[in-house]
Amino acid sequence: MFLASLLLPIAVVAIVLLVQKVRLPVFLAIMATVVVYGIAADMTFQSVGKAFGLGFATALEQTGLLVVAGALVGAVVLRAPLGTGTSAAAGLLGGLGASASGGLALLQPAGQDAPRRALGLALTLLATAALLAPSPLAVAAGSVMKASLRLEFMIALPVAAAAIVLGWWHVARQIPSTNEPGQLGWAWLCVAIPLVLLVVQSIAQMPSEPLGKGGAREFYIGISKPLMLAAIAITLAIVLARRWEPSALAGRSWAPLLLAVGASGGLARVFDETGMAELLAEYALHPRYGVMTPFLVAAIVKTLQGNSLTAVLTASGMVEPMLPALGLDSASGRALAAAAVGAGSMAICHVNDPFFWIAAHMGRLSPGRALYVISLGSVVMAAGALVVIAVIRQFI
Repeated sequence: MFLASLLLPIAVVAIVLLVQKVRLPVFLAIMATVVVYGIAADMTFQSVGKAFGLGFATALEQTGLLVVAGALVGAVVLRAPLGTGTSAAAGLLGGLGASASGGLALLQPAGQDAPRRALGLALTLLATAALLAPSPLAVAAGSVMKASLRLEFMIALPVAAAAIVLGWWHVARQIPSTNEPGQLGWAWLCVAIPLVLLVVQSIAQMPSEPLGKGGAREFYIGISKPLMLAAIAITLAIVLARRWEPSALAGRSWAPLLLAVGASGGLARVFDETGMAELLAEYALHPRYGVMTPFLVAAIVKTLQGNSLTAVLTASGMVEPMLPALGLDSASGRALAAAAVGAGSMAICHVNDPFFWIAAHMGRLSPGRALYVISLGSVVMAAGALVVIAVIRQFI
């Protein structure tokens, strides 16, 4: 297990070098790295192949259709980016939905020809998804920690605000601004409506079932599935474009990103198969770390395994029994612990996360540059969020 964790940074470097030096497509670079990593980590060929296939299929099912939808919508009707303010607002809306990577995939047209705005939007979405209800991550952390959702939201709001400001600050330092004007018109309904449906899905899936039970709940969840959202987005784009352009729909510019998203899902599943995330996370379970404990556990699992929801559920389940020892057994303490788990689940976003590749594509970044901008940006936001949580703890 320890060998597998030591091999992870080597695998990341290998992917970057294969793409930037050897000029392999991202999909092939990840696939080659997975094979070598599996052999080096003493995994069987069967387990490597099965894990990669399952992760690849899951990523395509959950995010791949929306990658295609976002690209086609941009080709058909949305050919200008959003402004800075509307980009931030779109990131907030997308982050409250049921899928952060799916929301970002739909928002691909928002950042075209404006990389700084695209990356600011992506980091805004990442912070919102990690910290603010009704995002599934925030709701899951609060549920497992047995925290009041209202109190958790009140604590997480300034934390998320600080993280978002730090994210935009980091992007502004790394990416030059462009003079491309932002445009917001009725055509953006083809993205806004699917994003709203993703938020509705988040609300419908909450344990309290605020939108009803049984058939009503199944309806709201079903209409927000990737296939339905992709169909809605593409249909609205065709209608709002007021012209029929078969050539735009026949384009395949989305194919490399689609394969990269699937491959990153397969890579994450292979990493998860080693069990290294949970093993290393156990070393962070120490009472002396206080509110840093849930943060560190979530960050370790997120970095090694790649899936934010898995990081939140794993960290919350591991930390909740020891909240009394951490001095976080009060109502406010449990809400702080839930917020700390959310903050930890932001970092580190890298090559085993489909979100990373979508954001890199929107920002027109090479893998190495994306690690510096997106991955480091997620660390900056997570660290800033932890500082704010520590400050809040002194007053409640």
